[in-house]
Amino acid sequence: MYSQLVNNVKIRQFDQKDTEVVIQLANDFAFFDGPTTEEDLKITHAFPEGFLVAEEDRKVVGLVYGYFRDVPKEVLDNWGVSKVATIELLVVNPKYRKHGIGTSLVDSLIGIFKKAGVDMIGLTCPEGASHAKRLYENHGFEISAYHMRKKLD
Repeated sequence: MYSQLVNNVKIRQFDQKDTEVVIQLANDFAFFDGPTTEEDLKITHAFPEGFLVAEEDRKVVGLVYGYFRDVPKEVLDNWGVSKVATIELLVVNPKYRKHGIGTSLVDSLIGIFKKAGVDMIGLTCPEGASHAKRLYENHGFEISAYHMRKKLD
């Protein structure tokens, strides 16, 4: 089980006992079109090693989840990579931002991906999450597409 201490913040794998607080963090601070439920967390069973939480003073204050993407060989060849992962969710309670928690979570997940042979990571960052966008840019992520939508009358 993964666990690391960084600047008095413990980064560790998600445990079932974290379910309620993780759902609350996602609902309070993530950019989703609807509420997060326990049912939504079932996706994490596909790669539990990629579901990490950050604790400060034994309180879960952030989380990150990522998993492997199934990408056709032709696309992998086109991208010049062999294994792709996705960061699905990153949430840090705003009261705990600017403490390096988001950076520690992303660094930890990237380390797990590297050990698993991942050589490319993709993600979607909500337009309104400027703090997350800066964090990802500081980690070397670059914009490769824009997700757009239009509501029809």
